[in-house]
Amino acid sequence: MRTSLILVLSTLVLGLFVGVQWQTQAQRSPIATRYSADLADAAAQMQREQDGLREELATLRVELDGIQEQAASLDQSAAGLKTRIDELRDEAGLRPLSGEGVVITLDDGRLPASAPRRSIELAIVHSQDITDVFNAAWKAGARGIAVNGERVTSATACVGATIRINGRLMSPPFRLTVVGPAGDLFARLRDPVELGDLKRRSELYGLRLEIESAPTLELPAYAGPIPVRRAVPDL
Repeated sequence: MRTSLILVLSTLVLGLFVGVQWQTQAQRSPIATRYSADLADAAAQMQREQDGLREELATLRVELDGIQEQAASLDQSAAGLKTRIDELRDEAGLRPLSGEGVVITLDDGRLPASAPRRSIELAIVHSQDITDVFNAAWKAGARGIAVNGERVTSATACVGATIRINGRLMSPPFRLTVVGPAGDLFARLRDPVELGDLKRRSELYGLRLEIESAPTLELPAYAGPIPVRRAVPDL
């Protein structure tokens, strides 16, 4: 029981520490702290700082794994708890995932600058387009998704005209790697009923939409923070 308590407390303390540190970093205003710097340079610096925090978070998670392994080797109840934690990590995307699936490539169309503004807008990949692909893939039985190497989880936000996923700035082309039943995924995504707007814009405005099956794919673990709004102890 004592070992199990140590395991739970270490997890909670680590989670609170990482969450507070990450939120403090995310809330820092680039205008307030770098008012004299060029905006692009400030954004690049913020991205480097975020990457540093990701590395620190990865290190802390490795340390936590070591604590859990040690506790599990000393106490049977702690071993059972660790098994359940590992299952939850898989469900939450906190561990790498491999298997068959599909790869979807989205890219902006190459219209001339003289094209009507509305046509240019319709030739560009927006965050909603990526979200639509997510939803179609989940419905078809996807087990995991990554975009340009960034794992998608329930904590993932895909927002903005300049697309950001998990806080990381993304630029086209967008490579969506989906692990799951390849046949079902390919059939669903190729169905004319699915992704109708994307397919129409691909035909009319040159937006690139490619869907390919793959026998083996590798997804990385989610490397960002886990926002916790409410927690109930499982006693």
